[in-house]
Amino acid sequence: MAQPSSLSAASATVEALDPELVALPAPPRARRVLTASVMAATIVASLALLGVIRTDIQYFFSETRALDLGEATAVDVGALDTNRFVRVVGTPMASATVHVQRVLGGETYAVFPLAGQRAIFVSAPVAGPDEEARLARREWSGRLVTFGQLGGRLSGVRSYLRERVDLPVTRDSYVLLADEPPGAYGWALVLALVCVAFVAVNLAWIVRWFRPAPPAAR
Repeated sequence: MAQPSSLSAASATVEALDPELVALPAPPRARRVLTASVMAATIVASLALLGVIRTDIQYFFSETRALDLGEATAVDVGALDTNRFVRVVGTPMASATVHVQRVLGGETYAVFPLAGQRAIFVSAPVAGPDEEARLARREWSGRLVTFGQLGGRLSGVRSYLRERVDLPVTRDSYVLLADEPPGAYGWALVLALVCVAFVAVNLAWIVRWFRPAPPAAR
């Protein structure tokens, strides 16, 4: 008597399946592996980018009131903290000024030490005829970092200042990125949110795709 009951249950299960879904071919294994690899690479790249802009995000949330360092010649460089919004007073050394143009965006910057010392440099945006007006000042405010923290961004400038201008510039020399308050780094927060979204979406798809199928109802 149990055998007809089992056959009826199996027949009902088959009838419950959508014939169109059953007729679909299984996705090629190679395509699934390739797609999963691309998703995994996207997750890794997003996490790597988050690591690169981590200090930019921290600076965005830092104190918006500039820390006044006073005259550059009187600054105790051994007590300086980087990735902070600071203000310093000093005269640009025109004889040691180097101009550099960013690959992305094409903006031009002047990099120079402040007179009377060799530990603090300034990177200030300049633009054509307004260059003299932008550099004809003694008060500079912006983000304080080191050449090393900028990675390859000013590596060529550092080498030029050391080899051609004979300045003792090292990876630990300080650079004030003029006119860059914390609020100017809102792009870092937006980019971080995009990276997090990429990680979440791709991770969810990978888990959903490779999650074991639920057992068929009996």
